[in-house]
Amino acid sequence: MSNRQPNAFHRAFPAREFFRGSARSVVFWSFINGLLLAFLLILFFLILDLLDHRGQISVQGVERVQQLQEILTSPEPEAPAETTEPSEEPAEPKADTDEVAAVEEKPASEPEPKAAPADSQPATTPDRLVLSDTGILPSVWWTHSKYHLGIMKSVYQRVPLLQQNQSALFTLILVALVVASIRVLIRWRCRLRSLKVSHHISTTLRNMIHRQALRLGPGDLSGKETDQAFHLFIQDVGTVQNGVFHWVYGLTRHTVTLAILLLIAVSIDWRLTLQCIIPLAAAWYFLMQHRKDYDLQHARTLVTIDTELSLLAENLRSTRLVRGYGMENPEHEQFQKHLAKYTENLEKLKRVEGWGHRIARGLAVFCSCLVVFLVGYKVLVNPDSLPLSAAVLVVGIFGFFYLPVNGLHELFRVREESTVAASSIYRYLNLIPEVGQAVGAKFLEPMSTALQFENVNYSLTPSSPPILNGFDLKIPAGSTTALVSLEKLAPRAVSFLVPRFIEPRSGRVLIDGEDTAWVTLESLRAEAIFVSGNDPCLTGTVKDNIRCGDERYSLQEVIAASKESHAHQFIQGLPQGYETVLGQHGEDLTTGECFRLGLARALLRKPALMIIEEPEGPLDEDTKTLLEDAYSRIFQNRTVLVIPSRITTLRRVDQVVMIHEGKVEAVDSQSNLLKKSALYRHWEYTRFNQFRHSQDTPIEER
Repeated sequence: MSNRQPNAFHRAFPAREFFRGSARSVVFWSFINGLLLAFLLILFFLILDLLDHRGQISVQGVERVQQLQEILTSPEPEAPAETTEPSEEPAEPKADTDEVAAVEEKPASEPEPKAAPADSQPATTPDRLVLSDTGILPSVWWTHSKYHLGIMKSVYQRVPLLQQNQSALFTLILVALVVASIRVLIRWRCRLRSLKVSHHISTTLRNMIHRQALRLGPGDLSGKETDQAFHLFIQDVGTVQNGVFHWVYGLTRHTVTLAILLLIAVSIDWRLTLQCIIPLAAAWYFLMQHRKDYDLQHARTLVTIDTELSLLAENLRSTRLVRGYGMENPEHEQFQKHLAKYTENLEKLKRVEGWGHRIARGLAVFCSCLVVFLVGYKVLVNPDSLPLSAAVLVVGIFGFFYLPVNGLHELFRVREESTVAASSIYRYLNLIPEVGQAVGAKFLEPMSTALQFENVNYSLTPSSPPILNGFDLKIPAGSTTALVSLEKLAPRAVSFLVPRFIEPRSGRVLIDGEDTAWVTLESLRAEAIFVSGNDPCLTGTVKDNIRCGDERYSLQEVIAASKESHAHQFIQGLPQGYETVLGQHGEDLTTGECFRLGLARALLRKPALMIIEEPEGPLDEDTKTLLEDAYSRIFQNRTVLVIPSRITTLRRVDQVVMIHEGKVEAVDSQSNLLKKSALYRHWEYTRFNQFRHSQDTPIEER
């Protein structure tokens, strides 16, 4: 079954979010950035055209000369409304001998035209005009002739700096630098906004995972669900966050860039653009298909190489048999055979990689040459419709196409990874907790009679082997009981059933005859507190660790509970005492100190029933002595269940319950069980014999 849910990423970041808040701002600024890119390309064209023509322009024909003179004529301010006199004729541009190369008038033999009215065009208009040092006038003339737009004409007339070569070059480069700087600032702003969107999504997911972990975590017997939640919280949410960032930032940027580039190319010459786009798109499609086939073949070859390498390594493990039975020659031949296959597969992998790179480079070179040929042919055939500067711009646009197209391709790959991660997150969030409070649940009074398990069955999942199978046990109030078993999860399952961290598949847990399934969770967990020596300290001060944020408990009560668990002495030795910060960025406590702090946390609430899981890590002798004295106080006037890790604890309790195959095998004191239960003797020997650590230690490390 696939781990990918197609709508998982859409669920984390719906498409409608593009039109809200920061994502909408990213779309807006990406559009502005696209317009600035178009303006930057126009500036690039003007600079190229200026360098190509050097401000020289030659026009033939009376009508074309008149149009050029209109462009050269500066716009005049509008006359006031009350003025009735006609405005003066615009001054003709000064014809410097350096600027006007040749002005050919009509031959003298031709009859002179009749005098024209005062408001008509003068009859001395030349039919050929050559000008130099005119700045961007050749570009203005070409765009005006091609598109019949007055924007470039108006800009040229109103900005004198663009009317001479040197000043025009300086102005264009300066404006291009300013526009490029503004684009950089806008992209930086878009990145920040995209990061804000992705941070909001990741924060939402982490809040949901945290709430779900609080709902599911107490019933995690094996610790796998906690590890899963930690992995989802750190890695999978990080993957989704990265995917959302690239999706918001990249999708708008690459799409707008691609649209702007295509629009400019089409506006220059749509036929040429179509001729170039078709082979480029075909080559891109071929490369993508080739990359898929190459990745598949590459993966298969790597599997074959790993198999051959494993066979070669296995020969190293059979040296004793080879030398003992005199098989050196056959073994050497077999080794050489596998080595030859391994070398052959390596060569095959190199060939696959080599051909892949050759094909990709060959296609890139072919497409580049084809685009250059098509554009160059257009320039040679019809230079008036496509000047060299526009041709260079078109070639640059097609070369620049690779960035947004490849960016979109990578973007969908990142989205695919984010979809897989989001699917894992939402599968975890869809899990239903086993434990829930019943409607009309009763308040539980402190335990005074007995704790009883009636035919309890429990397993991690309905299809997994049972951990408890028909478990029956009655524990009198005020007694101390140790739970032991060869199956590690069985005692923990029994202890988790009491405060309802988990629910039995069948059977009942009774406290003073009341079914715990029908009492409030708050009252139950206030009277049946679980203390584990394997739990870490909470991030916060020592006082907050003991009070757990409950302001009802005063500092004097916290100190009293700490003294009862023998935690007060080491707390006083900390830099700020009870105000010392613990956790990742605070003080580190030893296993024994954390355990005594947990005991103080439980004792502060004065529960009638305590469940103690002793730490699995080693304890120093001072901690063991202090725990013995603390137990003598804790075990008085309350019911205690212990999951022991020390032999002295077994000797202290009233009874030891031996659990085997999910049932109660034996119940008695530790000394009596040693005499009459072989299973218990085996368990105690495997846990506490003095050679248990050295059996698992390599000889060279002993």
